[in-house]
Amino acid sequence: MPTPPPAIICSSLTFGWPDGTPVFTDLSLAIGPGRTGLTGLNGSGKSTLLRLIAGELTPTHGSVQVAGELGYVPQNVTLAGTRVDEALGIAGIRAAVAAIEAGDA
Repeated sequence: MPTPPPAIICSSLTFGWPDGTPVFTDLSLAIGPGRTGLTGLNGSGKSTLLRLIAGELTPTHGSVQVAGELGYVPQNVTLAGTRVDEALGIAGIRAAVAAIEAGDA
């Protein structure tokens, strides 16, 4: 069975904030179809990359191609008074990870 083509392709992606702070320089990435997790340290650019892929931000250089449907939920959105992590049933896990990252565990 052949491997399905990538669903998301970032080619030579470069992005920096208006104050000149670079986030990515010449990032190339291919993500296959299906669910994919993105992990990294706070401030490493995960949300920025997702916003670029979702079209909320425009890269300084390079391109983003998305085949098919893309689901994106911003990290701080609430749903009728319920946080996304609560709606997904992962609030406890998320709090535990935050405590570990803060050194409180």
